[in-house]
Amino acid sequence: MARELARRSLPSGRTARVVMSEAADGDMAVGGPDDLLADRRSTLVPGSWTWLDQVHGTSVVEVRECGDGAGSTADAVVTVAGNAPIAIQVADCVPVALLGSDGIAVVHAGWRGLRDGVLEQASRALSAITDGPFEAVVGPHIGACCYAFGESDLDEMAELLSPMVRGLTRDSRSSLDLATGVEHVLRTLDTAVAVVDGICTSCDERYWSYRDTGTTQRQAMVAWIQPGPG
Repeated sequence: MARELARRSLPSGRTARVVMSEAADGDMAVGGPDDLLADRRSTLVPGSWTWLDQVHGTSVVEVRECGDGAGSTADAVVTVAGNAPIAIQVADCVPVALLGSDGIAVVHAGWRGLRDGVLEQASRALSAITDGPFEAVVGPHIGACCYAFGESDLDEMAELLSPMVRGLTRDSRSSLDLATGVEHVLRTLDTAVAVVDGICTSCDERYWSYRDTGTTQRQAMVAWIQPGPG
């Protein structure tokens, strides 16, 4: 069932919370029956979610009230609004939450978004609406143990980020270590990594994995700000 990855008291007296769903909570992918999806969302985190039409890009949506911008084509969301759940859906890509002094962001960081700067864009958008320093919460994602990656693309990622993103799968094929890439970018943004959930979505049956099964089902990372102390 869904797990709370982080709960942080903000200087304003409000509380930032980050929750990660699991397969047992139901499919959170957009495009399914609206009533069923709305019921699953409300069971997980009450309120109208701002969800995204994700395209592995770098666009960021700012949410000013509950449900604002739902269905926007983007891969990150930022807000300082209270009781306004913001969410991204994943099935191997890295879900990242950024927590500022009085605002939050969630980011869908696949390898293309990581390469093209989605974390940088999200950090810039969050900086425009709240002060730092920021903390990051990194949710479950596919590990280097299972993420076989083409040599030419791996060379590009290693040159762009760090040679440390090179890994090996359990059967000794070249792989991409997404978590290391994410942490490298966060360091360049002076963002402390407060939580890293090291679960591999391909190894752990509690999560859906596109690489493992080709599934269209998704789990969700949801973050929101409670008006009072948690």
